[in-house]
Amino acid sequence: MQIIAACRYGRQGWELSNDKLALFLMAGGGHIAGLRVKGRPSVNPYWIPIWKSIEPGAYRPEDARRYGGKLLACIAGHNLCLGAFGDPSPDEARYGLGCHGEAPVTRWRVLKRKVAARRLVFQYGCSLPIAQMRMVRTVTLEAGSAIVRIHEVVENLARRDVPFTMCQHVTFGPPFVEPGLTIFDASATKGHTFPGQFGRRQRMKPDTSFSWPCGPGVKGNVDLRFVGQAPYSDFSANLMNPKQEHGWFSALNPRLGLMVAYVWRRADFPWLGIWEQNRERKAAPWNGKSLTRGMEFSNSPFPMGLRNAVDRGSFQGQPTYRWLAARVKVTYDYAIIACPVEAACKGVAAIAPQGKMFGVDLVV
Repeated sequence: MQIIAACRYGRQGWELSNDKLALFLMAGGGHIAGLRVKGRPSVNPYWIPIWKSIEPGAYRPEDARRYGGKLLACIAGHNLCLGAFGDPSPDEARYGLGCHGEAPVTRWRVLKRKVAARRLVFQYGCSLPIAQMRMVRTVTLEAGSAIVRIHEVVENLARRDVPFTMCQHVTFGPPFVEPGLTIFDASATKGHTFPGQFGRRQRMKPDTSFSWPCGPGVKGNVDLRFVGQAPYSDFSANLMNPKQEHGWFSALNPRLGLMVAYVWRRADFPWLGIWEQNRERKAAPWNGKSLTRGMEFSNSPFPMGLRNAVDRGSFQGQPTYRWLAARVKVTYDYAIIACPVEAACKGVAAIAPQGKMFGVDLVV
């Protein structure tokens, strides 16, 4: 069990490890950017952009031509969208707010670290001056466990109630993501594609309802358990099963023999947004070469900004934003499960909490 300061993927941060796995957390943006599992140490399932990443504090206005914005200059893996999910309004952008808010582009600092024989606890966080919020994330590893437990506290620093949206923007990339091979499962029920045109080329029809995992393709049905072959860009909002207390998704590459899953309280994040960028965006820094699959559990269905979420009000029987009362703190708990699997594995049928553990029903 250890916590060390580390540099990975050209970025500063901290590596947390036990006898089952190692997790790398970036200081710039707080991203959960690296995951190494014993028995599969060469595979990091998270998305690391193909372009050179920089610390958010190193970003300058002239870098916009190279990166297209501050977020893309420093994005990686699992990043947090807090306060807003999606682009800011024109007025917000004029006064410094970027896509997905401040959390993924600000410096996160260590608040607490403790290593004992059986447990490791690491706490870090950031302040968001525009949103007037404070975020504290506590990551816990236990000896002999392949489960990462995460506890988050969001505090309203303002003396007024504020609306907000929040998304755990988990993104996977190559070599873990392979079109037609990597299997994505979830406790989703019904879905809806992005209300407008999401990309120049899409494999799904816009603004169309469907039942998970059978998406409404431009040409026939689309199995959302797999990434497609041809270049395209898509987004869909998928409602987690309202009959279950917890929501979950899994990502599994049978060739590499690795599964990663997330489990959370469904009431906290009713939707799973599925974002796919499959070599479709030609502008810098994408340059038509990037492949990503985002599995983003959120309290708002679409990445369309806070104003749009408030105006929409509700979707699929759920509120599309939440209120954070003046000077109040709210908490969120979720877990990451990572483990080797056999090449014959064909997916995950179910994941359910069982005491301090999780029951994972693999399909073979």
